[in-house]
Amino acid sequence: MNSEEKNIEETILFNNSEDDLEYNIEGIYKKLQNIGSFTINDSKIYVTLLKIGLSNPAVISEKSKVDRARVYDSLKRLVKRGIVEEEPVKRAPRYRAIPPDVVFSTIRRKLDNQIELATSLENQLAQIKTESIEQNSIWSIQGNNKINKKFYEIVNNAKEFCFIILTLDYCVSSINELEILESVLFEKQQSNPLLNIKIALKIFPEKDDQKIILNRLFHSNIEIFRWNPSSVLPFGLILTESEFMQTFMSGTVPKPTYEFGILMEKANSEQLKGFKHLCSWVYRQLCKQLVFTKKKNGSENEN
Repeated sequence: MNSEEKNIEETILFNNSEDDLEYNIEGIYKKLQNIGSFTINDSKIYVTLLKIGLSNPAVISEKSKVDRARVYDSLKRLVKRGIVEEEPVKRAPRYRAIPPDVVFSTIRRKLDNQIELATSLENQLAQIKTESIEQNSIWSIQGNNKINKKFYEIVNNAKEFCFIILTLDYCVSSINELEILESVLFEKQQSNPLLNIKIALKIFPEKDDQKIILNRLFHSNIEIFRWNPSSVLPFGLILTESEFMQTFMSGTVPKPTYEFGILMEKANSEQLKGFKHLCSWVYRQLCKQLVFTKKKNGSENEN
């Protein structure tokens, strides 16, 4: 099939006995609806009136394939909006379409006014938001997906420091979760080398792939703390200079789960002071800082 045949096949015919013109009529209906001033029936009736000229509701219904009762509703709307003109007689008035150039010049003016109004409101409301003093807020947060999403959001928002007490699920499950965390922390450290990142987690000596990831984090200037064998808290915590999220263990089978927590946003240093002390205490008292040193054969060992 050549391109000319294809175009003819895809065109929906709107037969005109005088000119035998072709229109993509369904496309016109959709475009009229997208403007916002036409329903599907309004679109059909306006296009029909453009084609047949001055006519009564019975003929309009027949030609447009719109139910007679719906025709009256549409005509009433279209007349009110200045899209269709009603014959000035008391009984059985006829109707005709206002020319498209008149209709659409009016629509364009309205759209231009709306754009101008929207721009003005946007600027004014942005100024109100800037002038307002936003208070800190504490939220409960539930669901593993929401918690994970917020966890990485907090990491990405950190500017001065990011202290993490990693929950047990990151350590006992698939190594994929730890690899995702490594990628996020690495990118954050590269974009902000002065950011102080500390992370405490449970380490399993038999997991060589875990050791490889931690080695890479260590060489990215991220401080790593390993839990003492008998010390694991039943909660997780991420803390930055302006927000924190604390999650709590909600189950242990088939693996530890943390599907409930609390979240504080837009906090000040005084409000976060207690959590900062908690992180420092955990790092000092319940963990041992991890250091990778090179052996004589060139391989690296963790201490």
